[in-house]
Amino acid sequence: MALPKLWRPGAFQGSRTRDSYFEGWYCKAVTADLSQAWSFILGMSTGRSGEGSSSFIQVIEGRTARTWWFEHPLADFEADSRAFRVRVGRSELSSEGLVLDEGQGEDRFAGRLSFGPLSNFPPKLLSPGIMGPYSFVPFMECRHGLISLDHGLQGSFAQGGKTVELDGGRGYMEKDWGSSMPSSWIWMQSNNFPRAGDSFMLSLATVPWLGSSFPGFLFAARLGGRLLREASYTGAFLEGLEVSDESLALRVRGRRDSFELRARRSRGGILRAPVHGTLSRRIAESVDASIGLTWTHRGRQVFEGLAPKAGLELVGDPQALLAFPADPGPS
Repeated sequence: MALPKLWRPGAFQGSRTRDSYFEGWYCKAVTADLSQAWSFILGMSTGRSGEGSSSFIQVIEGRTARTWWFEHPLADFEADSRAFRVRVGRSELSSEGLVLDEGQGEDRFAGRLSFGPLSNFPPKLLSPGIMGPYSFVPFMECRHGLISLDHGLQGSFAQGGKTVELDGGRGYMEKDWGSSMPSSWIWMQSNNFPRAGDSFMLSLATVPWLGSSFPGFLFAARLGGRLLREASYTGAFLEGLEVSDESLALRVRGRRDSFELRARRSRGGILRAPVHGTLSRRIAESVDASIGLTWTHRGRQVFEGLAPKAGLELVGDPQALLAFPADPGPS
């Protein structure tokens, strides 16, 4: 028997008739020589009483931070609530790959990418996805799904008369759905460490809920073939957070493991983000940052690596994030 869709984060979680709703699938692709990084977002949004409803494709090119926005009627959107498959216009994203057929002239994207095996956390009864037990909290304005920490790429696409070759490259996929994104957040991701398969993502946010908000974070990694997860719901906490115009650094501490991340910021492309379903907010995302990661297990360093072509977002009020609770101390 197929699992309910909550246990399959790639599947369509919502409804095209729901008011003030968005759902977006994020796909990042980095060339084998690390010279180029691209991100593609396919999704849909509906405003209050259905106003401003649309489907869309957003694209970021890492080196230049150039962005493209392609808007479609909501009728051009199709998604499966039983499997990971979403289509906007003639472009389609699924567990098998990405088909691009969008735009005209210098703004045209056309091609096909195939994905290797996806890397995700196996769902459990009380932990259907990366949000763990938070997956069951009602009335949350934004939910997050991890589709693949790392997978191989094959294929290419043409953009404005030039071809981007992705054979041997690495990919990453996640998604968000709900009515509004958090007011402030940090997001970091990379799977371009020297050893193939090593990968991580971190999300730190003031999570909107019932007219207020609460602090929460998620950290997921595959290092040396081992799946690792720390989060607010596992009892982990932020031991330190420093933010400047050029960089940010933070440390996550769990019961036996700690993870230190050091990011060098780069110019970001401008994306549209949802507020009550409609994509009225502008945020900056870099897919060309660099992030260093150190993993310490029971006081012994077991991993240290530097990843280029990393994804990085710092949105909203940094002071709200600096106010995150640190070590809760003895209970």
